[in-house]
Amino acid sequence: MRFLILLSVLLGPEALAHSTEGCRGRVDPYRGKPPKPAGTINSGDLSEHLVPLTLPGLRQELKYRGADNVTGAPLYPGQATCWVRPKLAKALAAAAKRLARGGFGLIVYDCYRPWSAQVALWSACPKRGLVGDPARGSHHNRGAAVDLGLIRLDDRSILEMPSDFDDLSHRARHSYAGGSEAARTHRSWLLKTMRRVGLRSIGSEWWHYQLPGSRRFPVLDLPFPMGQKPAP
Repeated sequence: MRFLILLSVLLGPEALAHSTEGCRGRVDPYRGKPPKPAGTINSGDLSEHLVPLTLPGLRQELKYRGADNVTGAPLYPGQATCWVRPKLAKALAAAAKRLARGGFGLIVYDCYRPWSAQVALWSACPKRGLVGDPARGSHHNRGAAVDLGLIRLDDRSILEMPSDFDDLSHRARHSYAGGSEAARTHRSWLLKTMRRVGLRSIGSEWWHYQLPGSRRFPVLDLPFPMGQKPAP
């Protein structure tokens, strides 16, 4: 234990990235084979339900395109981009407009997430409240949620937050009093902005925002469109 504490101090915030300490001791009750939610859509084009998110100054860094996530493996193809419900895209456009007045913008870490990818995330951390139960479907599986942070528009640098994205521990909570004062201030800016455009937060993840009443949308398990270039 002393070694781990020392290592965390030496490595700094990066040592806390993708922590799954909140999932310890949890066992997947489905053993990797959860039932699909009723009404899950498995065929058709994603564009029949969602729209690509295009905002001025938007930075896309979808974490599940690579192995830099809690599962340690890519969950999306390399060409995957951010897709959301039209109503969510409209709310995020309003948020981006507000933030731009102060020279800030948005970075998205995850948007629509196919149900099959949800199963992999649940296997890495089978704990309700930290990862959506695939038997019910995540808000991301419905295209009704985004994971995001803040950037400076002039140099597109990422603003510090109290934890890394996908840190599944107490550090990701909105109530977490640790981290720097600047990081907590940035978290508060993001929360206030998203609430002003009508989006809801969850207490366990500073990065997650969703449409109210998103359970009314069906769960999607559709592939990302091919031939698109990921946005920078």
